[in-house]
Amino acid sequence: MKQPDSHIDENVILYGLVTQFDSATGPCTFRAELSHAQVGKYDYEHNSMFTAGDGLADCDALDDIVAEDIVQITATVTGSLSYDTRIGGSTTVPKFQVVKIKRL
Repeated sequence: MKQPDSHIDENVILYGLVTQFDSATGPCTFRAELSHAQVGKYDYEHNSMFTAGDGLADCDALDDIVAEDIVQITATVTGSLSYDTRIGGSTTVPKFQVVKIKRL
């Protein structure tokens, strides 16, 4: 989580709570709070971004996923992502490419 650019192309298994998956993220990208293990709904602590498929429209793996889902994700680390927050600041988070995702 601290140095995602040092782990590019590594595969990981993560557990998380989908916190944003809407028109702002688009159909193939979502934000989630993560942990290395399944924990209580509000105990996921690491903010991150995920993209599936081609990142634009071809992302069938996410068809059944919605905000507030708790998921297990097999993903590839793609580095870090900086973005502007809704309250006017900016943040940098790890970014992942979804290989497989399952609702828990």
